[in-house]
Amino acid sequence: MNSRAIVLTEIEAMGGAERSALALSRWLMQHDLPHHFVTYIDHVDMTAHADHPIDVVQLKPQMRATKKVAALRRYFSARPKAPEPLMSGFQPALHASLAGMRGFHCLMHDTPSLFEDPNTLTAKRRLARWVSDKIAARGLRSGGHTIVTSEYLRDETRRVFGVEADIARMGGLSDPEAFHLRPVSNALRMLSVSRIETNKRIDWILRALAAMERDAVPLSARLNWTLDIAGRGSQVETMQALTFELGLEDRVHFLGYVSDAELQQIYAQAHLFLMPAVQGYGIPAIEALQRGLPVLLHRESGVSDILRTTPWATVIEGGEEGMLPGLRKAIDGVVEGIQLNVPLPPLPTEEAWAERVATLCNWL
Repeated sequence: MNSRAIVLTEIEAMGGAERSALALSRWLMQHDLPHHFVTYIDHVDMTAHADHPIDVVQLKPQMRATKKVAALRRYFSARPKAPEPLMSGFQPALHASLAGMRGFHCLMHDTPSLFEDPNTLTAKRRLARWVSDKIAARGLRSGGHTIVTSEYLRDETRRVFGVEADIARMGGLSDPEAFHLRPVSNALRMLSVSRIETNKRIDWILRALAAMERDAVPLSARLNWTLDIAGRGSQVETMQALTFELGLEDRVHFLGYVSDAELQQIYAQAHLFLMPAVQGYGIPAIEALQRGLPVLLHRESGVSDILRTTPWATVIEGGEEGMLPGLRKAIDGVVEGIQLNVPLPPLPTEEAWAERVATLCNWL
């Protein structure tokens, strides 16, 4: 009964939240701290994506909100003396609050403001979101810690839920052998790794590249450039259509899902990592830098908090109008090799993040 529970409501894809949960699990295992995952249903077989043994408890309720919440209530009611659980994300925190759970901890990967554009919501949807925020806030304010990765998420958590969150910056690779410098000669390989959704702004990248092809001296006349886009999502077909519309189909490659081994090879061949997304953090930027891969990112990625002063990162701000000049600057930087004689900035590590999370959860 002393096993620490990490709760993910439904495991539908191996995204950032799931990977961070596995990173925490790995650290707990290495420190002989019993733990397990709790989920309604695991659609992706999380054990197959872990590099260490994990225990996944699937509650398998009827997939209606009331049945899910009831299953969560029953499970934790039967464990009254267990350590307070950790909810991985907003939805688990909401369901725990509805289940009457109090004192739980929460990894707030993203706030609801990042899920939906408030300018496109109907009045009914705005009301529903306001109600769900108020319900979740009751549980979040009941004694546990809310843990975020950036100043942006801390401010959003304070504004939306009235909670003072603790910052624990997520790290990436722990393998120093992955780092290598990447001088550019006549070929430039750019890379994007993410879920292909609206907030990732893949369209910004495509339109900026198309604009550079319309220059008096096209980018392709300077460099034999390509862009690899790894990932799946609801916007794949839309982005593929835009690629053809812009005449970039010979240079932009949609790779879909790639295995971890394939992804390592793709990273190894790239020169510039593109991530203009709006998101709570953005761990791929950290992992790119740890491989020696310069990054372009938006100030609305939380990880930009620690990357604004290094030549390894080009941080753009504002709307899409900032993408083209930012991309020009980033490309010129890697072509000129401005990073080659500058050390990486101090980057957070996965181990330090996991230890801080475990400490805040009183799990040690």
